[in-house]
Amino acid sequence: MRSTKSLAIGLILLPVALAAHAQSNEYAGIPVSTTVYVPFANGSARFTPNIEGIALLASAPTAALVTIRGRTSTAKPTTKDEALALARAISARAYLIERGVSPLKITLNYVSAADFVADNSTVAGRELNQRVEIDIIHLGNEEEY
Repeated sequence: MRSTKSLAIGLILLPVALAAHAQSNEYAGIPVSTTVYVPFANGSARFTPNIEGIALLASAPTAALVTIRGRTSTAKPTTKDEALALARAISARAYLIERGVSPLKITLNYVSAADFVADNSTVAGRELNQRVEIDIIHLGNEEEY
């Protein structure tokens, strides 16, 4: 009889406890995004994040959504550079899938000769523009994903 009462009380209090937990989560249901920039050598599609990038990408398997944008530093879009931007995005995607990110959570975008983050008329600027940007989006209640 005593265990039946405990079970009944537990079942009544469970939704209250879960609601309190959800309210205590600062980001409950609110998207939290982290963007990781990974540069590429000129003409390369080899994905090699630095130590900081590796650390940030480690949270990607638990993300609700991951968006990858491949970019080049060319002044005019060409078929070759579009293919390179796509290859960079695919290379980043493969890296993430190998580390446990569901391919169903990943979206790709790629474009050449656009979305520059630095002055493309300088060597240093072009090096920064040859990149992928990876947005890792978490939601407060990620147990559902």
